[in-house]
Amino acid sequence: MADSNSLKVLVIDDEWSIREVTSLMLGKAGYTVATAAGGDEGLALLDTFEADLVIIDVVLPGKNGLELALEVNQRKPGVPIILMSGRISTDADSIQNFTGHFGIACSLPKPFTNDQLLLAVKKALARSC
Repeated sequence: MADSNSLKVLVIDDEWSIREVTSLMLGKAGYTVATAAGGDEGLALLDTFEADLVIIDVVLPGKNGLELALEVNQRKPGVPIILMSGRISTDADSIQNFTGHFGIACSLPKPFTNDQLLLAVKKALARSC
């Protein structure tokens, strides 16, 4: 796997603060990051940004994170996805049932620490969650 300096991560979350903090954490670790506030914006970026990994919040306005993950996987098969949520337990059946399918490599509970985020990213890129 290439080093983090050459990897691109797309973060899709409707909460500005989560997008900013996640972007800062990943940027400090050497990743190139793009952010989107919702599904449509995220899908538009996906066409131009060439993400190596997509991080999607489960609870989004309009399309939910699971629906968005399915569409991301259809458009960019092989690009791993991390589902994150602060409202739904990432241990919940509704999320765990999808991990390992449709490009969803890992789940990440919010709030998360820098170390938890970077570990999830590393594992998702290695497909070893």
